[in-house]
Amino acid sequence: MNVVVVNRDGTASTPRLTGSILEGVTRSSILTLLAEQGLTVTERDIPLAELVDGVRSGDVAEIFACGTAAVVTPIGRLAGTDFDLVVGDGEAGSLTRDVHAQLTGIQYGTREDAHGWLTRLV
Repeated sequence: MNVVVVNRDGTASTPRLTGSILEGVTRSSILTLLAEQGLTVTERDIPLAELVDGVRSGDVAEIFACGTAAVVTPIGRLAGTDFDLVVGDGEAGSLTRDVHAQLTGIQYGTREDAHGWLTRLV
């Protein structure tokens, strides 16, 4: 499972690949779709304190998890021993919904696969 943090400034960040983050097809596809929507996509370390501060200040607009089984799953709340925060309005944000719709649309053949990600087997 991977995570993507979307900021109000038009950036989307995901943890860099270090061996504990899965280098998956779903992750790669989502990063491509985000870049095509005009977001600046970065792969970097995301300290928990930075994430908490960003949610508190409202700079973090959306957070979602992604992976083969989950596809795109919104994260509406961050909770820890010292914090309990709602991300955005607590619901899936518009970008999260759009990326989910784009990716599943390509997977199910209801949207064009402009990337050559699909292979017809039958």
